[in-house]
This record gives sequence, C-alpha cells and structure tokens, in this order.
Amino acid sequence: MRVTPLVWVSFGLVSLTVSVMLAGDSLVDLVPNHDRQVFEYRRDLAESLAVQYSALAEREQIETIKFAMETLAKRNHDILSLALLQKGGEAIAQVGDHTHVWVQPAGDESTLQFLQVPIFSGDQPWGVLQVAFRQTEVSGLDRFLKDPWVRFLAFVSVVGFVGYLFFMKRTLRQLDPSGIIPTRVKAALDALTQGVVMIDTQDIIVLANDSFSRAVGKPVMALIGSDLGSLSWKPVTPSASVSVHPWTRAIMDRQPQDNTPLLLNLPEGEPRKLIVNTVPIMDDGSTVRGALVSFHDVTELDRANSQLKEANSELEASRVQILQKNQELEATNSNLYVEIDQRKKAEAEKEKLYQQLMNASRQAGMADVASSVLHNVGNVLNSINVSTDTLLKTLKKPMVGDVCRIASLFHEHQGNLQEFLTADPKGKQIPSYLGLVAESLSGSHQTIQGELDSLVKKVDHIKQVIMSQQDIARAGNIREPASAEDLMEQALLMAMPEPQKYQIQVVREYSPVPTTMTDRHQVLQVLVNLITNAKNAMVEHSGTRRRLTLRVGVPSCKAFARFEVIDTGGGIKPENLPKLFTQGFTTRKAGHGLGLHSAAIVAKNLRGTLEGQSAGEGCGATFTLDIPLILAEAAA
Repeated sequence: MRVTPLVWVSFGLVSLTVSVMLAGDSLVDLVPNHDRQVFEYRRDLAESLAVQYSALAEREQIETIKFAMETLAKRNHDILSLALLQKGGEAIAQVGDHTHVWVQPAGDESTLQFLQVPIFSGDQPWGVLQVAFRQTEVSGLDRFLKDPWVRFLAFVSVVGFVGYLFFMKRTLRQLDPSGIIPTRVKAALDALTQGVVMIDTQDIIVLANDSFSRAVGKPVMALIGSDLGSLSWKPVTPSASVSVHPWTRAIMDRQPQDNTPLLLNLPEGEPRKLIVNTVPIMDDGSTVRGALVSFHDVTELDRANSQLKEANSELEASRVQILQKNQELEATNSNLYVEIDQRKKAEAEKEKLYQQLMNASRQAGMADVASSVLHNVGNVLNSINVSTDTLLKTLKKPMVGDVCRIASLFHEHQGNLQEFLTADPKGKQIPSYLGLVAESLSGSHQTIQGELDSLVKKVDHIKQVIMSQQDIARAGNIREPASAEDLMEQALLMAMPEPQKYQIQVVREYSPVPTTMTDRHQVLQVLVNLITNAKNAMVEHSGTRRRLTLRVGVPSCKAFARFEVIDTGGGIKPENLPKLFTQGFTTRKAGHGLGLHSAAIVAKNLRGTLEGQSAGEGCGATFTLDIPLILAEAAA
C-alpha cells in the first residue's frame, strides 16, 4: 500500500505537536502529578484525624476514638489500618492488624502507603497517628494506559492527525497546478477523446484530463503529483524493454516523439494499447519546462484489425474449398449418369427380391403361428397327461376285481345263499365289505367324473387356442362373462394340477373383482404360460423355498383387472428385462422363446398389458397381466 505525501506531512505535524506538549510538561510542569495529589490528600486527611483524635484522647474518650476509626475504615476502602500511639509506643486505639501491616518508612518520612503524623501536647511530643493505605495492584501497562496525561496525548494525536489531513487537503486543493488553467481550456481538454497529460522535467504529472483518468482507472486528483512513469507501462513487443519513456526522451532531446506504441497494464481487465505523442514545452529562453503528452487508445482498433485479418484468412480458405468442391461436383456429375443406369437395374432387382421376401415372410409368419400354437397346446397337453394318469390309477384300483369274486361266491352258493350269508365266516363279511366297495366306487366315480370334466375343458381350450392362433389379428372378438378368480384357478389346474409334486407352496391373495367381459381362452392362454414358466423357474433353481403367489385384484385406476404371478425362482438379470417378450429369447436350455412373445401379443389383442419385473438374479420374478375391466352390465 503506497502512503501519500499528504499522510506523511500530517503524521509529521502530529509528531511535532506531541513533542511540543511533552517539552512544555517537562519545562513548566503543565500536567499535575497524580501520585503527588493522592499523597497530599492522604496527608491532609491524616493531619485532620490527628487533631481530632488528640483532642478526644485528652478527654480520655478512647471508645469514641475507636468508633471513629472503625467508621472511617469502613467508609474509606483504601485505609488498611490505623493506630494512635503514645510517645512510648503504647497503642491507645487501633483498627486492623496494624502491627503486621505497618512498615516504618525510612527516616520517619511519610510515604504514599504509610503516613504518620506527630502529635504534640504544648511543646512536648505526645504521640503519633499512623495510617496504612492499601497498595493499588495495577500493572505498569494498565497504569500507563489509565494515566490521564497519556490518554490526553492519544486524543490530541488522533484528532490532530485527522484535522491536519483535512486541513492539508483543503489547502493543497487551492495549490492544484490545474487551478491556474482557465475553465474553458480545461473543459476543452476534458472533451477530447484522447488522453492529455502535462508533466514537468521530473516526469511529475501537473495536469491530466478526464479521458486519461478513465484510461488508467484513477481519479485526476490521485494522478496529479505522481510520476507518469510509475504506471505499468510495457512495450508492445514482449522481447523489447522500455528503458527510456518517450516523454523522458522528448525532454532530454528537446524533440517531439511521435507514434510510440506502449501497453498499459490495468489492475483489472486486459492491457490497453496506446499510441503516445510527446511535445516538449519550452520557455522564451529555450529552456525545457516540461512536456505535453497525448495518448490515443487503439486497443479496439487493433482487435478489429485482427478480426478482419482472421476473416480474410477464413474467406480465402473458403474460396479454396469452394474451388475444390466445384471440381468434385463436376466429377460427381460425370459419374451420376452412370449411377442412374445402375440404379434402374438395382430397382428392378430390388422389386424381385421384395416379392421373394414377402413370400418368405408369409412362410415365417405361418411358422411362427404354428410354433406358438404348439407351445400353448403343449402346456395344456401336459395337464391332460396328468389327468389321464389320474384316471388310469383310479381304474386300476382292485375294487372291481373284488366285486367279481363276490359275484362268483353268490353264484356258487345260490342254493343255500341265506345259510352262506349267516353261517359261513366268509359270507358274514360280504355285506360290510360291499359297503366299503360301494363307498370306494362312489369316490372313484366322483374322481373320474371330475377328471373327465377337466379333460373336456382342456380339450376345449386346445380347440380355442388353435382357432385363435389361426387368425391372431382377430383374437379377442369372442367375449363372455368371466370371473377373475375362476380364471386364475382354472389356469393353475391346467398348468400345475399337483403343486405338492414339485414341493411348491401356492399362496392365493384374491381381492374382489367384478365379473368382466373378456375372451376367457386367451386370458387362460397367458396365465397358463406364466404359471408354467414360474414352475419351471422354481424347479430349476435350487436352494430357495418354492412359493408361488397368485394375486387377483383391481389397481388404483380401477380400469383394469390385474393378475399377478410371483415366483421365488432364479430371477432375471437386469440386462435381460428389456428382451423378455422378444421372439426367440429364452434363458432356459430347453426353451424356444415363444411363450412370452405370444403371451404379449395376446395381451395386446385384449387391449391390456403384460409386464415382467425382477430384483435381479436369484431374487425371483413377478409377471403382471392387466386386462380391461368391462362390466357385464355395461356390456349388455
């Protein structure tokens, strides 16, 4: 931080003022001594007490003296102890531990802390009054700072510095060299766009206009009296150096210095390029008195010239590129006619290939439909196999053979049938055994009837699947009332009639769903596929508890019936989730990638959605089927 001469002058005047005050204090004792005043006060107090106590002692009022001493000690905190002693040293009255506190001053002279006043009876000494005062425990620095004289000098220094600084500024303003310039001339200089500076022979600025003040970022008053060369001047060429400024050279050579470029570094912002012109100022005797320096800011002009050069370079490069492009265009035009002929031939070949591709696409579509039909029919045939196996096991029960043997026994004992049934041991068991056989046959009949009903439904489902796959674009046209819970239960029976065989626990979470109008067989096709996939995923993934959760409900939007199939199988990797419903994609070794693809198509034909979610590999999977909730009453 640069200290201005004005501050130094103000500081010197303050120092002179304080020195004069200190000299006056030492010579004529201007400031009273604080310790001397305290000593005189305590001495006067002790002398006054001595007169009073001696008068009371002559009247032998010792108790009054003690009471007065105690009262004085309580009121005056500075008094540590008092004692009234006779000539022989006997204490008449005292307050405080005077014997240990009192220290006899050297030469029996009183001090600031220990005062003694002799008491006379006539011309003869009668005794002495001794007073011990507390010693003030104040450090030397605190005592110095609390001294009124020191505080007075500090006040005079601060106020004097501010006053001198203000006075010098007001005075120097009247001494401003620019003040002698007429107002009209100064206004004309300030109106110039170029910076104008007048300097003396020492390069000190005596005049500066507003343009130069704005260029260097300093007020005019701060510039006047400063060295023009002290500003951050640098040469335009980085390798060069400014050994002698052009205005200094003009004063030395007594010759003008024209068109000298210099860079001025500003505290904030980029450097400014200035063109400097200097004219020396000489009096009548040809003596140089200073110089007039003008500064022309060409920073923006140089920047514009640089941009113009860059634009010219770019324009030239563009012209060259245009010529090259024209040559390339001519070569392209020459080849264009050849390419047109080739393109016509390619169009003819393309049309031929398109017809072949259409035929292949139709065949691929037929194969896709056939594969989807076989996949869905295969799921139902697995259930039919299970039902057939159940029928065979039921029919193979030995009850029918036993009935034949009983009929044979009846035929053998036809003549004595009553005696055989009542007396023969075997005959006695026949009635009870016939009851058991009847009960068993009744149960077998119900089982066979249930399995036959299931077979009829499954065969009908196969028929509907084949019919729907024949024209998948028209699927979903046959709508009938259906219960969501029944659809889920029927799909479970078709896809996995014996969950315990696979050690799978089935959890049903059914919420009330109104009866909806939909294509029952297409919904069953999707649900059977999802439950079959869930069963396979849990069977192939070991190490976890196998649990199949089936949910039926209505989502918050209340526009769909929702079916959810949740398994605890091997889960789905995150990178495989977007490819779940792509044709041919599968993660099973024995899979074909048709089931979920055809299920997604069916869901779309039902104007519903099919989504699959999984937290990752080993975390199971959740598949959600939403179909439009069309109430039977609304459809009617």
